[in-house]
Amino acid sequence: MIIKPGTQTPISVGGRGQYLIVRSTSAPVFIGADNLKPQRLETGDRINVAEFDQMFLEHKVERDVTFDYQISDIEVRPASTSGLVVQRIIEPIEFSATVKVADGLKTEALSPSSMTTTPDITIAPGTRKKITSGGFRQVSLQVISDSVTVLRVGDFNVAADRGLLVMGSKHATGALSLDFTGELYAYNTSASAARLSLVGVK
Repeated sequence: MIIKPGTQTPISVGGRGQYLIVRSTSAPVFIGADNLKPQRLETGDRINVAEFDQMFLEHKVERDVTFDYQISDIEVRPASTSGLVVQRIIEPIEFSATVKVADGLKTEALSPSSMTTTPDITIAPGTRKKITSGGFRQVSLQVISDSVTVLRVGDFNVAADRGLLVMGSKHATGALSLDFTGELYAYNTSASAARLSLVGVK
């Protein structure tokens, strides 16, 4: 099929099979549905479409794209071995864990005593404040101000134009996590007071 630039091309997938398999495409194509954000597809990709009836295809290039696909109940793997599966979590999964990912493969247990929580920290507009005295391997913070505030986080020299930027409020929390053992400072660049919550791991 030919997909024109700047258009959404509808396709019917309901009841035809479980997988849409991309046989070939002359450029990356995005597939989406009413309750699915567009997902990028290239030659060899496959996507589980069993939960959908109607979907649409579009692309970002300024020319016609030739797109060849099939829908099958068998998870055929064409030339490419990469894959894309759309999954939907019907119910939330609750769990608790005391592990830390060390290098992406190994994990190590963390004892409860290795985590330190501190009282919320308030920073006046246009001021810098020390938020940790060091001694942690990792520090995680959240911006929980009454209204949206913008902060810069870094060493003693942090300022309105220097440091990592984090913004948020108690209604739209902004967060930052750092592997850092030294003192941390935050500078409030906003016109209203900022409030931070902070957790450190020793």
